[in-house]
Amino acid sequence: MKLSMTRFRSSANEVAQRYLTLLNVIIAVVFAGSFSNSQAQNKAVVGYYYFWDKSAFPYTEIEFNKVTCISHAFIVPNSDGTLSPEPGATMSDYLYPQMITAAHSANVKVVVTVGGYGDGKGYGFSSIAAGATARANFAGNLKDFCLQYDYDGVDIDWEYPGAGDRANFVLMMRAVHDSLASAGRNLSLSAAVPGYIGSGYDFGALDSLLDWVGVMTYDYYGSWTSVSGFVSPLYDPAPGATTDNEGSINSSMTQFLQGTTIPSSKLFMGLAFYGYNFQAAGLYKPRTGAAPSVSYANAVAYQNSGWTYHWDDVSKGPYLTDASGTHIITFDDTNSIALKCNYLKNKNLGGVIIWRLGLDYVSGSQPLLETTWKKLNTPTAIVFQPNVPDRTSALQNFPNPFNPITVISYKLSANSHVGLKIYDVLGREVGLLVNRIENAGLHEVMFDATKLSSGVYFYVLSINGKSFSKSMLYLK
Repeated sequence: MKLSMTRFRSSANEVAQRYLTLLNVIIAVVFAGSFSNSQAQNKAVVGYYYFWDKSAFPYTEIEFNKVTCISHAFIVPNSDGTLSPEPGATMSDYLYPQMITAAHSANVKVVVTVGGYGDGKGYGFSSIAAGATARANFAGNLKDFCLQYDYDGVDIDWEYPGAGDRANFVLMMRAVHDSLASAGRNLSLSAAVPGYIGSGYDFGALDSLLDWVGVMTYDYYGSWTSVSGFVSPLYDPAPGATTDNEGSINSSMTQFLQGTTIPSSKLFMGLAFYGYNFQAAGLYKPRTGAAPSVSYANAVAYQNSGWTYHWDDVSKGPYLTDASGTHIITFDDTNSIALKCNYLKNKNLGGVIIWRLGLDYVSGSQPLLETTWKKLNTPTAIVFQPNVPDRTSALQNFPNPFNPITVISYKLSANSHVGLKIYDVLGREVGLLVNRIENAGLHEVMFDATKLSSGVYFYVLSINGKSFSKSMLYLK
């Protein structure tokens, strides 16, 4: 028997109400068992600190209370396994004991970042990985470096090993892992990797050797692409928007979540505190000139000087255009960072890596870092409006119908115990989105229905024992 869509929709609340009594009992039980663990869901915030920034952004300006780890970039690996500062620098340029001391005083780890833009700068990873002697030297030198200068671990940033390096890369990382394990103190080992699964990575073998994997989900568009685009879009551009689709955070993280055995808790998503100034007539338009990097702080300066702010609701990112219509700056702001943090929590990823600390330093504050920390390390959903609503209510999801992402919004007039679950038309639970204490305000929670079938679903919001329900339509 077929049910008309009009009648089907009109019966949505009736079906949902049938389960409210049972749901309130279940939610109360779940709340009792899970509330004490809300803080255990905190996410890691790893910020890259570039040693050349010591003058413009000294350690005294770093908000250590908003990071869990600093990745100190970069030390260069030589082909024989020795370590050097970047070309043109001395070891004293790199070393920054005051920063490490201040970080440790704030209970923040500091790891040494080795590499950078791969062998394109003549770094010796490939040669090191290929030889047993060089691997042993490299592993021993890294351990000694950590112990001598009080680092808490090593972050390997090879970035682009080739298919011929695949097996050797594992051998090199195993040598480093074993060397660090023999140091007599807990030293971590991590790797920064591109936003795709390259042929040089055997993640099945690397998984057990790494504490986390930082996926560099940025630099999708830049001076190497034929069109302008977002430096770090959350989602792919709309179909037909461009023939030069370079991907997105969602496409990259989906690839890693589905294509590797690395648990989501060890996958860290990249955040970009910078953008690019494209010489182009608009978003996804042909690039007719250079695309220099623009820090978030400078993007704010452009906006304050008269550039027009725009928001792309497909890729979920901001951009600026100049009065002449010949330049566009794509970047991240507090709104796009907040949405990315919400996405990270919904995917249950372990944390973020940030390139780089200090690029959002504006008038003595770091708004992007502050937003990142708040969204990832407080038991609240995304809150866009600081004003407190005069009543508690559930709002209709948007967009609706949707495919496959929609945002469910609700208002809290006071701090409240909140539960948010998704049900199909048979009353079966298909998703738990919220189960925690939340602050007063307007909240938005992202729901991804990728793994579900098309059809009508219900979201049931329980706030301090009072329930609200609404229907939504998923169309693939």
